[in-house]
Amino acid sequence: MPLDAFNLSGKVALVTGGNSGIGLGMAKGLAESGADVCIWGTNIEKNEKSQKELSSLGIKAHAIRCDVSSE
Repeated sequence: MPLDAFNLSGKVALVTGGNSGIGLGMAKGLAESGADVCIWGTNIEKNEKSQKELSSLGIKAHAIRCDVSSE
């Protein structure tokens, strides 16, 4: 159970790289604390797959193609 100090109900968490690995784990953890999540990543197919995974867990999630790297 999340600590009250980490209650994110009514908040939206933007997670870059949230379509796999640590980013996906962070998205799940933030959602467990009450946040809706928005997954940002360069691969829209992976983003949408992760969004569906999160949605199947009852998490309100959105997927957006985004590149935050520096050239």
